[in-house]
Amino acid sequence: MIASLSGTLKSISKSEIVLEVNSVGYLLNVSSKVISSLGNIGSKLNMFTDLQVKDDKIVMYGFFNQIDQTIFKLLQSVQGVGPKAALSILSALTVEELILAISSGDKAMISRAEGVGAKVAGRIATELLEKVSNLNLINIDKNIDIVESSQENLNLVNETNHIDTQVVEDAISALVNLGYNRSEVFSIVMKIKKEFTLKHESKDFTVGNIIPLALNALTQVTK
Repeated sequence: MIASLSGTLKSISKSEIVLEVNSVGYLLNVSSKVISSLGNIGSKLNMFTDLQVKDDKIVMYGFFNQIDQTIFKLLQSVQGVGPKAALSILSALTVEELILAISSGDKAMISRAEGVGAKVAGRIATELLEKVSNLNLINIDKNIDIVESSQENLNLVNETNHIDTQVVEDAISALVNLGYNRSEVFSIVMKIKKEFTLKHESKDFTVGNIIPLALNALTQVTK
């Protein structure tokens, strides 16, 4: 099984790229977020991959990091979600947004993906809740790999998962209502959440404590 490829970017289309490795060109299906983040033709590129063999064809999917690769596979464990729908979801939502949507049962956010209706979105939120909670989401930054929870970090993971996601939603909602960009707000609130968790101060992760910290960070961003 091919788990990753490192080579030279040879071509880019709407939803595919060709990555040349040792004079062999590999066609990778990728999300629109990958397409929009690619460098120039001829640049070096490392991609995590998922190879699928169905009927008479072999298709390979590419991702910038392991967390996207992992979520792509998890999504397809849900009835009605194939690789096309899984890529559509990864095109519409960041991994952070998807995990928050699953944790809070937000079907509307999941169904923002093209081709994903409310019924399928509901199944994703329900069926993946436990699977997502069994992953180590502490290092969820885009360039940090995701790994299955091991015994040595299980307590920290459990502490993270027990933080009320409603606190995150309420804090984000309050800051967005103040006129801040939702994407920036989400990123900052999740970083604050991680800091509280790593310091074992989950009990202090409240809306009242988040807002001042987030406002300070947002002020620094807009300077």
